[in-house]
Amino acid sequence: MNFLSCTVWLAGLASAVEERFVHLLQQRGFSVRVLPNGASAFTAFEQALPELLVVPSDLGDMTAIHLSQKLRLNAVTRGIPIVVLTETADPQLEKEMLERGADACFCVTSDPLLLMFRICTLLREYEDDLPMREGATFQAPSVMVVTAPGGLLWSWPHAIPAGQDSAGNEPALLTLLRKSGDTATLLEDVTQLESGDTTAPHYHPDCVLVDLSCPQFDGLEVARTLVALRRRNRQCTRILGMVPSGQVVGQTATIAFGAGVDDLVDATISADLLMARIGSLIRRKILQDEMRREDAHIESARARMALADALRRVNADLAAANRKLIEAQAKLVQSAKMASLGELAAGIAHEFNNPLAFVLAHENTVSRSISRALAAVQDGDLQEAEAALGKGGERLSASLIGLSRMRDLVASLRRFSRLEEGEFARLDVPEALSMVLTLLAPKLGQEIQVSCHLDAPAELFCQAALVNQVVMNIVSNAADAILEKRSSEKKEYKNTQNDKIEIFSALEDAADRESGQDYVIRISDTGPGVPESLQERIFEPFFTTKPVGSGTGLGLATAYGVVQAHGGSVVVTNMQNGGACFTLRVPYRPVEEKRSDNAA
Repeated sequence: MNFLSCTVWLAGLASAVEERFVHLLQQRGFSVRVLPNGASAFTAFEQALPELLVVPSDLGDMTAIHLSQKLRLNAVTRGIPIVVLTETADPQLEKEMLERGADACFCVTSDPLLLMFRICTLLREYEDDLPMREGATFQAPSVMVVTAPGGLLWSWPHAIPAGQDSAGNEPALLTLLRKSGDTATLLEDVTQLESGDTTAPHYHPDCVLVDLSCPQFDGLEVARTLVALRRRNRQCTRILGMVPSGQVVGQTATIAFGAGVDDLVDATISADLLMARIGSLIRRKILQDEMRREDAHIESARARMALADALRRVNADLAAANRKLIEAQAKLVQSAKMASLGELAAGIAHEFNNPLAFVLAHENTVSRSISRALAAVQDGDLQEAEAALGKGGERLSASLIGLSRMRDLVASLRRFSRLEEGEFARLDVPEALSMVLTLLAPKLGQEIQVSCHLDAPAELFCQAALVNQVVMNIVSNAADAILEKRSSEKKEYKNTQNDKIEIFSALEDAADRESGQDYVIRISDTGPGVPESLQERIFEPFFTTKPVGSGTGLGLATAYGVVQAHGGSVVVTNMQNGGACFTLRVPYRPVEEKRSDNAA
């Protein structure tokens, strides 16, 4: 940790002690803030939080125990380490302070290096990437004792109740730990640590007691190995070292701190105080674990929220892009329709011209018939008047047939040229096919017969372009192919074979889904067919086999896009008689089902 960035607060200290420790901490590189009492510390917590708090056992307005308990009750301040300074080295007072929430207890007359050692260990950073335990339950604190026969911890006398002898099979300290509610294990063979074997029972405990003066191994080296293991395993295991009586001095503490030890005691420590020291280390370790897990959960929640926001933005962008795609598709269909109308313009003009010329030619006949009828009435020749009016009526009836054909053609053009081709709606398939064949009648003429065999339901929930554009392009291309084949023949083709285009519709089981039905439309012709080498290319935009100026190459490409928008398919094959057969498949959705544009 970079201690220059750490802030230590001193609250409620006497002036002489305060001056001494301010100088000591600043000399070490800490940022120090002085507060007069406990109340001022709580007020200051509202603006900032220290990395560590140093207080006397009595702050004047409250005791250190009272302050510690208040800090531990608040989630914001419970992680702040608390060091309590006492006037004398009182083991009973130290035990009480540690049990009530303090992290360390230090006598003001002791070696100041020991205080710095304890402060640095409390501020020492551990691995942040802690393993997340899903559904974690309560587990008893775990302590591992590293010692061997002949070591201090093996024969530590304070662990044996008065009047009893040690069994000799294991240190009596293990029994003492277990009576305190801890899960205690013994590690006698330290070579297992050095070899990296961390399997049970050498698990990852909360605290490890290391015998630093055991003759059978190097205690400081064991501490360094434990530090390496906790980094490798991403743990915050605390290490407490025990040395012989009288060796807890500044130099020893410096060496032990450098080796990774978090607390240092000598063999004269009482059993109660040792348990309090161990409890303080375990409590801080578990507290930091929980705080880091909470931070990880918060970061995870923030990441999920950010991901959800990003997903919403992507979905919104995708919806906007989909709307633009539908609009572009509708415009492309409209352009292709206008191109198709351009190709049919001559035939449509002829369809208008014939009945119009017929009506204009009969207008004079009708006018003369009316004039003769009027003259005959004036002359009293009722028979002549009746004959003249009958002839005029016949001419008007003939004109009405031509005008009705013009009306039907105009209505078909209006329906065909509408822009709502990209919207899904109820479509009467036979009526739409009739409109398409009406528009194509000039191109088909009398020589190409069109027959419809419609076995599928009449109504379908789909885009109008499925019939108005797709079927029209395919039928128009079939007529062009037949006419091209006729022109290439040197004989009277029409007298030897009847050219025809057949349109079939039916419901069939879905070909690419486990359930459901497809609405299938097949259009076959007696033309030359489509070469196999071109069957994959005819749906490419701007690809055409027609002469230059005769085709745009957008008709079948637009048809392919419309069918794809329905989640269907369109394929072309050759008939046995040489003609082409286009098969359109779209998922069948009855008109009762509602479907939005985005579902296309």
